[in-house]
Amino acid sequence: MQTAVKIIAFANQKGGVGKTTSAVTLAHALAARGKRALLVDLDPQGHVALALGLPRQPSLYRLVVESAPLSEVAVRARPNLEIIAGDKSTEQVKRAVTLSDFRESILADLLRRSPYDVVLLDLAPSLDVLHINGLTAADFVVIPTRLDALAIDGVQELLKTMAEVARRGHAFLGYAVLPTFFERTTRETFLQIQAVGKAFGRRVWPPIPQDTRVREAPALGKTLLEYHPDCTAMRGYPENGRRVGGYWQALDRLEEVLHA
Repeated sequence: MQTAVKIIAFANQKGGVGKTTSAVTLAHALAARGKRALLVDLDPQGHVALALGLPRQPSLYRLVVESAPLSEVAVRARPNLEIIAGDKSTEQVKRAVTLSDFRESILADLLRRSPYDVVLLDLAPSLDVLHINGLTAADFVVIPTRLDALAIDGVQELLKTMAEVARRGHAFLGYAVLPTFFERTTRETFLQIQAVGKAFGRRVWPPIPQDTRVREAPALGKTLLEYHPDCTAMRGYPENGRRVGGYWQALDRLEEVLHA
């Protein structure tokens, strides 16, 4: 008997925080560990496909507006990993959803019936009807954030939006704050991560270190697993004889969520 699919949203109402990188990296890592994964791009920029070396496509438009079967629009990106790609037509999806009945649950209705072990949603930073759809579909929300005041304000705003979604009857399993672009040499970064830890406690996952390979990999159409699986962003930084942070540790945390 197939267990129910888990839906994980990657969201922050501030852009430039490593949201798409985190979603792509962890989706590929889950697939590499044997999970059948679907990654859905809800951002009109279509960066999910580009990060995987694939062209932008109107897959989300075909799924939502044209009612094409999920099996026809999902594109194989890697073994065990398929994507619903996006492009400028995603803006038309927003308009169509706005005019639909039961508009806030459209994605949930489409994805809950999917055959995957896990569905990951890359939400745009704008607070629009697709953003609300993504949160309404999500069991768990990962909130990547830079360690600066503006990005952390984006976390707070997202939590307010999640609270509003919850008041409408949606039950989240929880959320995690994923610090990104962590620079050990910057005093401000340390102060901010202490503040984040004080505000969110155990919901804060180990940070993702700053790493130039994060920018280099998508330019080659590769994920970090393919480009440099032992880079600092993946393995974390050394401290007292062990590695701290990095996407491998984030993957372990995410698998704990999936198995809960």
